[in-house]
Amino acid sequence: MLDRTFALLAVLSLSLAPRAQDRPPSAEALGRSAHDLVQQLAHLDAVDEPNDAQKAEHAEALKALDELAARIEKLEGLTAEHYVRASSPLLEGHAALALRIAKAGLKHFPESRFLCDHAGMAHTQLAVEVPPGATQLTELKAAEQSFRKALPLQPDTVHAHLGLCQVLSLLDQCDEALQQLDIAGKLAEAGEPLPDTGLLRISLLLRSGRAKEALVLLRTPGSAGHDADDAQILTLRACALAGDAAAAQAAITKLSPGPGNLRLLVEAADVLGFLGKKPEALKLLAQRPPRGDFETEEQRIAQLLLQTAAAQEVIWKANDFSPKGPLRAALTKALGHSYKTVDPSAKPPKETDLSGSPVLIAQMLANKPPSPQKDWANRVLQVLCVRASADHKPTPLETQVRDLTKGQRMPTADDVPALFLAMRRDVGDPDACAALSGLRAVEKLGGGKIVPAKK
Repeated sequence: MLDRTFALLAVLSLSLAPRAQDRPPSAEALGRSAHDLVQQLAHLDAVDEPNDAQKAEHAEALKALDELAARIEKLEGLTAEHYVRASSPLLEGHAALALRIAKAGLKHFPESRFLCDHAGMAHTQLAVEVPPGATQLTELKAAEQSFRKALPLQPDTVHAHLGLCQVLSLLDQCDEALQQLDIAGKLAEAGEPLPDTGLLRISLLLRSGRAKEALVLLRTPGSAGHDADDAQILTLRACALAGDAAAAQAAITKLSPGPGNLRLLVEAADVLGFLGKKPEALKLLAQRPPRGDFETEEQRIAQLLLQTAAAQEVIWKANDFSPKGPLRAALTKALGHSYKTVDPSAKPPKETDLSGSPVLIAQMLANKPPSPQKDWANRVLQVLCVRASADHKPTPLETQVRDLTKGQRMPTADDVPALFLAMRRDVGDPDACAALSGLRAVEKLGGGKIVPAKK
């Protein structure tokens, strides 16, 4: 077993109930303890198949980290620097603990800009760790509040401006996010380092109706994260959002999408459908090969792209986006979703398909891992299922299945606004497929109109 770094806590002479005469450890010592525990956990997390001893050590290190946070919350006589240093190493992988420490510090030092920054960063990290839903939206709004509280405090740094920019981007408040990004850039020019924000700026421009400005950046080499494929996809979307059908068609012709490149086929059809050229979009989608089995990761991705292409076909043909209309069943089939279970009440027991249950499909989608190839369509389907669930009367078998899966997340109408936000954000994400199909679906579902291109 590795040396037990969590034993450093004993060296610090911390107690769960410190006596008044106890002297607090130095800020540096607290920060070092948190850092060492995080490093130990990262080392153990990197082990592919941990043995029992490593699993036990991991659990002990997690417990030690939680005890460290609890002790810091109870210690008296700490400075703001203590809380800043102790929470800093936890922000990326242990945001809940970082937030606990930052909040404990803010009780004593409410005017600490760095603690406000840390609270905002922790809330942001907690938001991105959960799927789109009411919980994510709550965390994002809490992060926004923390960063706004930091802005008037001194010293003025990049962190709050860039943090607020990122949160506003996630909330689809793109105009103000761009303003904060510009402020962060000016501060960086004064000496503070700023990470590469080219892709973030392009994303914000696309989503704020400034697609022509985004095109200028996209035609600058390396502007989209130095990735030519990213630039191609975002350029197609920028042409469509700018309403420039001729430029979009020229870009599509140059890229020559077809069955040999399913991603480009999907993106080209996405643009054509968005521009109102539905027959051309459907003709392009019809070129896709049939679905099949897969063995390799590349083949698996291809099958997901074929499913999203089928979903695009359904969306561009749809006229009825109501929860009781045919779209929900058509999307379920296009995306390859099914919900089969054994009905024990049947004699003899037989397999029953519950794919028509909006409650069970909504639950299944809410607990699936993300899939950038078809997230957009899964979210459209989830909104339809949540809305259909309001008037749905479950069968006894559905109720029985629900009782067996109570521990799983069940989406509600409160999650729908966050699903819409996620679909709008996809427009600026080159990894997300068919984002314009999702954007059009948001409009049809009543989630807000598409931002028109600004002159």
